[in-house]
Amino acid sequence: MDKNYIRKEILKTRDDIEVVLKKEYDSIIFKRLINSDTYKNANKIFTYISFGSEVDTKEFIKYALSDNKEIYVPKTDKGKREMVAMKINSLDNMGVDKWGILEPKTVEEDKIGEEFDLIIMPGVAFDKFGNRIGYGGGYYDKYISRKNIKCPKIALAYDLQIIDKIQCEEHDIKADGIISNKEFIKM
Repeated sequence: MDKNYIRKEILKTRDDIEVVLKKEYDSIIFKRLINSDTYKNANKIFTYISFGSEVDTKEFIKYALSDNKEIYVPKTDKGKREMVAMKINSLDNMGVDKWGILEPKTVEEDKIGEEFDLIIMPGVAFDKFGNRIGYGGGYYDKYISRKNIKCPKIALAYDLQIIDKIQCEEHDIKADGIISNKEFIKM
């Protein structure tokens, strides 16, 4: 199936999850993540800040900061189609980009990359082999490739986002694991 078709269908289905059910799923995924050895053994974590119907990461970020983890989030340059990792100490004083996504207000030199212990990746659809379909910008694929990052890359997803097979391309970066409301799939 075509990536654009899959993206459109999964986004529509994900957007239709009832609020109460979404909160329940988010709680299950959050608990599964913080109880994983992958999280427990990580000190420097790069994670997306959830937007719209994505699996919530805001509670995770607050928890990880209170757990003395170093948290980095993306700051994107839509013109260059690139992102950098910015260290944060809270979700307060964040800016909002033109799509309504929270991100750091200022850009500093991106000094981190290969030093991360864990990356939490966003995505629209995933398969059980770690292949993913993002939003079409390639930000994470480019960033991880450019920085030659080797740490575990974990995707957070609702079970409905996991499909049988995704046709991947050479430049696509795979997830090493997927934490869903049903299971933790390790590649």
